[in-house]
Amino acid sequence: MTARAAATVVLAAFALGGCDDQIKHLDQRTPFFNTMSWQPSVEAYEERARLPVPGTMPVDGERTYDLLAADTMLVSPISGTEADLARGAELYSQFCTVCHGVTGAGDGSVVGQNRIPDIPLLNIRGELTRGYTDGYIWGMIGNGRGLMPPYRRIPAMDRWYLVAYVRQLQAEAMAEEAAAADAAAAEAAAAEAAAADTAGAEIPGTGGGQ
Repeated sequence: MTARAAATVVLAAFALGGCDDQIKHLDQRTPFFNTMSWQPSVEAYEERARLPVPGTMPVDGERTYDLLAADTMLVSPISGTEADLARGAELYSQFCTVCHGVTGAGDGSVVGQNRIPDIPLLNIRGELTRGYTDGYIWGMIGNGRGLMPPYRRIPAMDRWYLVAYVRQLQAEAMAEEAAAADAAAAEAAAAEAAAADTAGAEIPGTGGGQ
């Protein structure tokens, strides 16, 4: 590099540095004169992400609900037709049987020793889950709870089909319980009648002297 070229580079550096200083001084004197070098920014992991303002809609247009909101605000928009239950059965087989089992009794393939523990909530046919509102079950599918992960990837309407199918499984369980109770009552009545017949057929003793 010639002496002339070196001098040109040095002069350019001084000129640019002075220009940058002038811009910075102007920015300090005039707050509305923003520059890229002085813009506010947040470094990664510097602070927690801000929550969206109330009423914000996600990019897919689906509003989110936590469990409490879903429990108290939502009502199933479907009536449980055969088509609804068929769609629910398809989704249940895809997402739910691995933990909750085919009939909803909580005996899925990943439940057992050294795997997911057998807890009451796995049995979605039982009285505990029957007491939940449709909105709560819908919200639990989307938000998860305890060992259950959230299934937000299941569209909102498909979650309602799942709720309808869960109600169908619960209805089947209640019918089975009622049939078992009737059978037990009939068996008890038959045993009682047999005992009465046996007692009536016995010959009374003649205890005591004359």
